[in-house]
Amino acid sequence: ETEANEAAAAKEYADFMASSEATKKEKHDSEFKLSLDKDESEFKKSQAEKDLKNTQEELAQANNYYNELKPSCVQVHVSFEERVTGRKEEIAALHEAWTTLDQKAQE
Repeated sequence: ETEANEAAAAKEYADFMASSEATKKEKHDSEFKLSLDKDESEFKKSQAEKDLKNTQEELAQANNYYNELKPSCVQVHVSFEERVTGRKEEIAALHEAWTTLDQKAQE
């Protein structure tokens, strides 16, 4: 009977140790996976922060450039009548050039 009890206890111990080893391996694998996920998330976060910083710098530069150009685009230094007269003169000059080229082509 004692030998049977010892054999049962030894089997129970072996089962417990196998179960414990399996559980330990599962926990280790889970911890390792979580660690990798954490590292990957931290890397992605740092990349996103760098991208955000670069994008904000580009936006600031674009806004500065826009602010430099804005006055020259928004402020009109020539009256409407002067612009109309200038356009008419340009159209007349183009028409004259076209006529001259057309005459040369016909010769």
